[in-house]
Amino acid sequence: MKINKKLHSIALASIIMILFLILVSSMASAQTEPDHHNITPPEITDGTGNTSDDQVLPEDVSTEGNATESIQAATPNIPKTRITTHETASSPDIYGDKIVWQDNRNGNWDIYIFDLSAKTEIHTTNTTDQINPAIYGNLVVWEDERNGGHDIYVEDVSAKKQTRITKSGEAHNPAIYGNRIVWQDERNGISNIYMYDLSAKKETQITTSGTAYKPDIYGNIVVWKDERDGNNDIFIYDLSTQKETQISTSGIADDPRIYGNRIVWDTRYDYPSSIYVYDLSTHKETRISDVFSYKPDIYGNKVVYEDNRNDASGNTDIYMYDLSTNKETMITFEDLEDPENNPYQVDPAIYGDRIVYTKPQYPQGDIYMATLGSNLPVAAFSASPTSGSVPLKVQFTDKSKGSPTSWKWNFGDGKTSTSKNPAHTYTKAGKYVISLTVKNVAGTNTKTIKNYITVKTAPVKPVAAFSGSPTSGKAPLTVKFTDKSTGSPISWKWSFGDKTYSTAKNPVHKYSKVGKYTVSLTVKNAAGSSTKTVSSYVIVKK
Repeated sequence: MKINKKLHSIALASIIMILFLILVSSMASAQTEPDHHNITPPEITDGTGNTSDDQVLPEDVSTEGNATESIQAATPNIPKTRITTHETASSPDIYGDKIVWQDNRNGNWDIYIFDLSAKTEIHTTNTTDQINPAIYGNLVVWEDERNGGHDIYVEDVSAKKQTRITKSGEAHNPAIYGNRIVWQDERNGISNIYMYDLSAKKETQITTSGTAYKPDIYGNIVVWKDERDGNNDIFIYDLSTQKETQISTSGIADDPRIYGNRIVWDTRYDYPSSIYVYDLSTHKETRISDVFSYKPDIYGNKVVYEDNRNDASGNTDIYMYDLSTNKETMITFEDLEDPENNPYQVDPAIYGDRIVYTKPQYPQGDIYMATLGSNLPVAAFSASPTSGSVPLKVQFTDKSKGSPTSWKWNFGDGKTSTSKNPAHTYTKAGKYVISLTVKNVAGTNTKTIKNYITVKTAPVKPVAAFSGSPTSGKAPLTVKFTDKSTGSPISWKWSFGDKTYSTAKNPVHKYSKVGKYTVSLTVKNAAGSSTKTVSSYVIVKK
């Protein structure tokens, strides 16, 4: 489930020096009643761009290192649908075929609902502001100011009935799952998490720390960010066991979301912010993004988040990480193609294969929806042989998944191919980087293996040569033989002329009888063999 947020104060004195970047990252959510306690750190990119099928990887030859493999984030061709056109919308959420958001096209903030199936739009009407919507089924909750403060309201869209949930005047950031609504409430001057059960018509206080913010709920688990002890960590409360558990210990966690047994959050109090996933079943915490990533949401195996790695001015894109494949996908890359007109994509929420987000045009923006393709390609390949001598002919075989329709190979020596299973001959020694980019209607993906092909200099046929010392003397005579062959032989066979032999490179042999002995040496390598024979080379006297 997605909880939508807004900044409480745009002009915080402690972050004046980074005000511009704060406005960039929170543009869609910094409205008339901003989110409490939501401080956005500066966002600085590392300049990493997206992958395209035209990208040519380095064509260098390396003579060091082992083969190392990398698979770049898939670049999908994801269809985008513009949901609103008034440039007055922000903070979207989605459930099934329904999208909700806040919109001030009429001069104050209202909650709008668009039904993708019926293609109809409805909205709440009030002269005061209604903000921060969340949706589950036909139930939409939001923060409402009609009573002078901030209270939580819920509307049953099918029945067109609104119900006031709180009367504290200090309720913020609602989330909903089933018949349960959770929110942060600052009654009595402290902030705790409360829950209301629509079926039982009962309110329950979940936390007592007085420092709890940004709740979310799934099933019996309520999650929130807690600032107790001066830290920012993620906590959960199990409604079935009435047990509270601390999930994170870094002290820099924020923006928690939950789906099933997984909780995601960012570390916006660190720099750069990362996205973490915690599995309640395995008790394992995993970092899935560490490059300027914020505001995650989760559905099933898919985590979406804001990320501004691609632009030094703080422009943000939407990324998705698939926990089942450990692959990251760039969802929005319009700013890379047209940065002037597409600077920011923020506030992502996900349900099924649909991702909604805000594309701001200051001071607000419009709501867009991206629909994920179900069959993104995943590049993979093999080659045989992967090593040998010049000239080396290698057969490459595509092993990609996702039914690609085009292929682009880079063989690392300046040559390329668009065949599915090409053969390529290497004519120079070295270690070569191989890459394959595959593409189908859903998108592209590239796999690169460094030092995958090793080509050695072609061997030269050896030329046998040797020496011996001494070559004459009285019996018994011990002679040391030394190989002098050229061409780098790899095997040796000596014949000493007395019906004895050796395969050592530099053998020592003892002659015990008088006579003249013919010595021969045969050497071999991959290119061939050579034999040298010297008659009467060793003379043994009485």
